[in-house]
Amino acid sequence: MDLRTTFDRLTDAWNAHDVDGFVAPFAEDCELTLPGFDAKGRQGLRDFWAENEKAFPDNQVVVHRTYVDGDTVVEESLFRGTNTGPLGNPDGTETPPTGARIEVPFAAVYTVRGDEVVRVRMYWDQLDMLAQLGLLPE
Repeated sequence: MDLRTTFDRLTDAWNAHDVDGFVAPFAEDCELTLPGFDAKGRQGLRDFWAENEKAFPDNQVVVHRTYVDGDTVVEESLFRGTNTGPLGNPDGTETPPTGARIEVPFAAVYTVRGDEVVRVRMYWDQLDMLAQLGLLPE
């Protein structure tokens, strides 16, 4: 399967809220790195999934661009969702839901080995997200 097809299936599974479909193309020893969260393995992906589903159960990803080069896919997208569940904090506490609807641009870099995704690094503006949630002091 080519990288673009693999990426499209990941996105389709995410937007269908299909955790098994999302995790399936990842290697058992995959790595996920994003602001405030590092994980290894498929269980780490499931933990990331669960946090997003809990905080933003209606979340969707709108893909703007993808770039494929060798074993790498780069994504520029928009994360949309309504914060109706608690947000997990890095220290293990939770922030109550704000009810705010957010649209946060992000970029992700996927590395693929054979037919499996082995690494994902995601980047977004955390201050923009916190501002949209109404969690920054005025």
